[in-house]
Amino acid sequence: MAKAKKQGGAGKFKVTIIRESCKGLDDCGICRHVCPAELFTACAQMNRAGYLPPKIADEKACSGCQNCMIHCPDFAVVVQERQDQ
Repeated sequence: MAKAKKQGGAGKFKVTIIRESCKGLDDCGICRHVCPAELFTACAQMNRAGYLPPKIADEKACSGCQNCMIHCPDFAVVVQERQDQ
């Protein structure tokens, strides 16, 4: 199992939600529960499967811990260090 990085936030990380792979906060919501920065919030736009994937409230608050990416059963979240910093 990959070990989560503990880094500083301040816009250093990009969080991408692969909307079509996500089962949403109502049917899954693991990302919301494991995120220490509480980045994942409800979104009103459904994906093609009829789920409501989350949106990111404040990406600059992301610490880069990768909890969401590690625990997502659908591999629908990607956390990457920004290259433009």
